[in-house]
Amino acid sequence: MFATIITISALLLAVFGMNLGFGLQATLLGVRAGLEAFALPMIGAIMALYYVGYIGGSLFGPGLINRIGHIRTFAALASIASAATLVHAIFVDPFTWMVLRTVTGFCLAGLIIVSESWLNHASNNTNRGSVLSTYMIVTLGATAISQFLLNTAPPEGSNLFILVSVLVSLSLVPLAITRSEAPPLKPKKPMPIKRLFIISPAGVAGCFATGLINGSFWGMGAVYAQKSGMLTQEISVFMAIVIVGGIITQWPLGKLSDHIDRRLVIIAIGFFITGASIALSLAGDMAIELRLIAGAFFGMAAFPLYAISIAHVNDKVKASDFVPASSALLVIYGIGAVMGPVISSVAMAQYGPGGLFYYTTIVALLLGIFSTHRLLTGKKVSNEDKEDFVSVPKTSQIAVNMAAAVNEEKAVDG
Repeated sequence: MFATIITISALLLAVFGMNLGFGLQATLLGVRAGLEAFALPMIGAIMALYYVGYIGGSLFGPGLINRIGHIRTFAALASIASAATLVHAIFVDPFTWMVLRTVTGFCLAGLIIVSESWLNHASNNTNRGSVLSTYMIVTLGATAISQFLLNTAPPEGSNLFILVSVLVSLSLVPLAITRSEAPPLKPKKPMPIKRLFIISPAGVAGCFATGLINGSFWGMGAVYAQKSGMLTQEISVFMAIVIVGGIITQWPLGKLSDHIDRRLVIIAIGFFITGASIALSLAGDMAIELRLIAGAFFGMAAFPLYAISIAHVNDKVKASDFVPASSALLVIYGIGAVMGPVISSVAMAQYGPGGLFYYTTIVALLLGIFSTHRLLTGKKVSNEDKEDFVSVPKTSQIAVNMAAAVNEEKAVDG
């Protein structure tokens, strides 16, 4: 048991450092691109290509890990990602940044697969649920804290890029000195999207909408804050408070969906995001304090949507199809996340910074309307047929495997 705790601690430390670095990088790039006067559609393309690389890393990462091992893969990808961060500071050019963001997305996907497969291997039937929950808290907590690192140096210089590089490089140390080796990965083929949509239209729509909304926020949220007149310190607080809002409501909303029709929760989330987005779209007419409150409400609704959508899908598929279905939902989320920054950046170029939230208003409103239609016309899942809610991060198939295992263990215990 002591060895297991030490192994998990090392993994969580690596995950914390990794998310600290990449969380800062995402916000820094948006702010720096704005300072360099990159065209808004160009910024959107830069941010979207990160998700293209992430999808690629998710598909090809397991094969790479099986060929050269977990430690070598982690060391190689962390080194490449660290170097790519420094190149951002050397070549401040939108087309170079497009390539670098694609590379970063690919590397991060591989790093997460290594971390999560090791975490899964280190956990067991008695602690897997707790380990997954702790992992979620560490991931989101590090990302929230990373926003305040934006204030440690001027974004116009290279120091923040160096800081990101240092954090990413240090994150490989805990895993590099670990003795244990995780077992080979056996990724399952995702379920066809068309079949999944027939089984659970509301769940698929929820995951796609999450990609469209969250992808646009991660890509353009800092740019929105900057263009609407926020100072660097205010940008960091705004980004952090949105993340913290999502942390606060992740479990309460998930557990609520265990006791009522999950589509009701998805509908409520859709309309709640709509209201918060309308408030945030009024950037020029709103005091900073009100924008921060609206941002917190936005995060409280937008961040739990993915896990609740997955739970709704899992209620409707066979237990043996949990992992293939959830893997398909990761792809659906990724497609939405690629589209989100591109579309929202064009909206911002056309309508000003509030265009980001004009866009999320439309997406969330359509989700609420569609989910209402499904509630009225679709078949209700009985409470007896529901799987218990497990908070699943939008990371890799390994986290999906862990969540599925948690539900299987609960079913056996029950």
